[in-house]
Amino acid sequence: MLAKTRAIVLHYIKYAETSIIATLYTEKFGRQTVIVHSVFGKKPKFPPSFFLPLTLLDVDIYYKSGRDIQRIKDISCIYHFHSIPFQVSKSTIALFISEILFKTLKEELANQTRFDFLINAIQLLDLKEAGIQNFHVSFLIQLLKYIGIYPYNTIKYNILTDETFSVIPPHADDSIMNGYNQLCQYPLSQLENVNINHETRISLLDYLIKYYQLHFDYSSGIKSLEILKNIFK
Repeated sequence: MLAKTRAIVLHYIKYAETSIIATLYTEKFGRQTVIVHSVFGKKPKFPPSFFLPLTLLDVDIYYKSGRDIQRIKDISCIYHFHSIPFQVSKSTIALFISEILFKTLKEELANQTRFDFLINAIQLLDLKEAGIQNFHVSFLIQLLKYIGIYPYNTIKYNILTDETFSVIPPHADDSIMNGYNQLCQYPLSQLENVNINHETRISLLDYLIKYYQLHFDYSSGIKSLEILKNIFK
């Protein structure tokens, strides 16, 4: 079946001389692995820039349910980044988010609400300047709502928890709890209203990664994490 779908690039590896195998999160088919020919070489059909982390694509895919690797007929870029590839801070955040999504989004099922959230978040990362130092931490919190592990019950200090683990444990410093509550209060579009320092941001990031690790296989780690921690000092 030939179908057109929007897609988000999560990861790719080079295959043979001119091809790649890419992992995409698609609007119609969820997570899919695809083979794309003619990416490298003297006259590539598809430029390598199409496969940078979080690039937004329109894909014509020969989709067959149950197939391990899908085939691609055509690809076009539906949104050209203005700043992500050119600012170290944003490109590092994009790499981090793509790693998180690669390890987290496993279902080969459509989820329109989740896809819309991701598309909007990626475009916002590209366009927004104020509050960008908190974007990746806020994104992790917001994403919890769309992957089914958001901790809806409350405990003291109004910090959210579930049956297995608190995102922020009750013994954490008040500054960390306050920072988490701020990030829960404001959407990604209003992060300029969040006032937390570098140390608090790092602690929040570590707690959130531990929370994700309880639910998903992060045994290989997040390669961009240490770089990200040093970007906004």
